Amino acid sequence: MENQPLLSVIVPSYNVEKYIDKCISSIVNQTYINLEILLIDDGSTDNTGKICDEWQERDQRIRVIHKQNEGVAYARKTGVDHAKAEYVTFVDADDWIDVNMYSGMMSALLTTNSDVAHCALCYVYEDGRREELPYYFPDDVAPTQTFGRVEAVLMNLNDKWWPSVVPKIYKKKLFDHIEITKGRIFGEDQLDHLLFHHASQIVFLNSVYYFYFQRSDSISKIGNIQTEMKKVSDVNDLYYERFTFVKQHFEYHSVLPLAEHYAMIFGIYMLRNIIANPRMFPQKYFDVKIEQMRSISLSGDDKLRRKLKAERYALMISPKLYKFLISLYFCMIRMTNRLKISDRKTYYTVSDLLAIVE
Repeated sequence: MENQPLLSVIVPSYNVEKYIDKCISSIVNQTYINLEILLIDDGSTDNTGKICDEWQERDQRIRVIHKQNEGVAYARKTGVDHAKAEYVTFVDADDWIDVNMYSGMMSALLTTNSDVAHCALCYVYEDGRREELPYYFPDDVAPTQTFGRVEAVLMNLNDKWWPSVVPKIYKKKLFDHIEITKGRIFGEDQLDHLLFHHASQIVFLNSVYYFYFQRSDSISKIGNIQTEMKKVSDVNDLYYERFTFVKQHFEYHSVLPLAEHYAMIFGIYMLRNIIANPRMFPQKYFDVKIEQMRSISLSGDDKLRRKLKAERYALMISPKLYKFLISLYFCMIRMTNRLKISDRKTYYTVSDLLAIVE
């Protein structure tokens, strides 16, 4: 491509000294060379920041920004705020990309006059296995296909596309319309329904350009009970926000039953966590979540399990009665655990919830 518009590549980095060299190498060796590479050191306590500085000395396209730790969402926001290009893209520091990723995606973006380009992705496991992710398309789909705003948002909300901001290229102006939630550690990058909502057209390339490394020590996979409670709270907030977004926009109402369904399931299990572990949450948090749950009508939903429907009816009738009944339920679990009749947890993790909804 003779005329290559500048592309800002944003790499949020936190304690990834074992992985970041491979990531940066895959970016600087792109066949698309007109890049601004922003390495955001999010308060790393290992050698990540030092490695970033060394790369900055080796390649004039690289700019390092050191900041206090505020989480990956705000690291990405810092990158967007400092980006000089009209187009921005993201690579997680423990992943890597194909050498032709940006040439292929920028070509598709410019020739179709789209606002977002999206390519295919595959998981790479620690033992070397690779797993390409399925995407929804007609059998006769071309290698490149464009989608209008409404169709793209609906496909995203129906989980037909990869939900993260990787592996995509965006017009930077799309981020002017959204707010990044500070401190979210799970689901913080599921912004596409908001970004697509302000785009005129999205182009998809059915080419595997992005390699998503499945680390056993990833933040999203490990954590103590407090971390797990935070992750469940984050995913609950995410799906309630999705529900309110769909409810506010008539053009997406075909997925309203699904949005209500997910928001209710994650909300009920969030309430259970609050009741079982009240010291881990702010004093008024239960009341806030109850109010949210009572705003979901489930008018078109017939998939909610009978037990969850009973819980929903109880909290609609009387939050105090609901809290008493769930407290009694957890008291029985603790008692049977002490008597060694059972061995059940008194909290739910994101993994537990994802297993329930799948």
